[in-house]
Amino acid sequence: MKFIYSYNTKQNERREGLTIRAPNRDAAFSELNRRGIRPNKLYPAPGIINKLSGIGWRGFAIIVLAVALLSALAFALFLRKDIAQLERDEDVREIVSEAITSKVRRQIIGDQGVIEKGIRTGWSEVFDHEGERFLASFAIPGVSATVRTTNVAALEEAIRRKVEPAEGDGMEARQIKAMVEGMKDELRRFIAAGGTIEQYGRRLVARQDSEIAIFTRTSNEIEQAVRHNLGKNEIAELVDHRNEELRRMGIRLVQMPEIAD
Repeated sequence: MKFIYSYNTKQNERREGLTIRAPNRDAAFSELNRRGIRPNKLYPAPGIINKLSGIGWRGFAIIVLAVALLSALAFALFLRKDIAQLERDEDVREIVSEAITSKVRRQIIGDQGVIEKGIRTGWSEVFDHEGERFLASFAIPGVSATVRTTNVAALEEAIRRKVEPAEGDGMEARQIKAMVEGMKDELRRFIAAGGTIEQYGRRLVARQDSEIAIFTRTSNEIEQAVRHNLGKNEIAELVDHRNEELRRMGIRLVQMPEIAD
């Protein structure tokens, strides 16, 4: 992916319109810092091809899922049907099913109250066993994990079973069940490659903490921009750029702050 940057030389001469290629913005920052350059501005080069090149397969999957779910929900609202009725419609059944049952880690779409309660309780109303509750706590990128520890036996038992969606499950429960099954697949592959359950658990904690740190850093950067009276258009551009990065990682997006005109 190509990024455009500007910086000041040691003689305080402005250099603008320079470009660098990197997988993402953090990688571009690291490479510039390695070269002894501290950029004043760094943002993706314009053009849909350039932006798509930085999304990757996971980003595409998240976009497809989000569009599919939002389309399904809008259609349901328009016809005043609930999700169960929507799934019985032959023309959209496949789209809804694939979106809800995807195993990709992502932000869950649905009733925000249900989602927040699930996160807060470790999805204890969805999963009967500690192994699944532990995995569910790390299934949504960038949220604080409720069940941060478990034991090897609990995860060994978890990967020997499959938790199927129940008839009375809401769309939120179905999504978290699918994502947990995806994490079980990830754990099985990790073990097959020579890793251990203990190592996998530590990696889950490290990954989640890193995602939380990225979201926190992004939020703080937006707040600093507001406090330093950066213009509304510049802040909007900053929010858009940072949200592109968060979206690629599946992390929840930051909100545009309220700024007086």
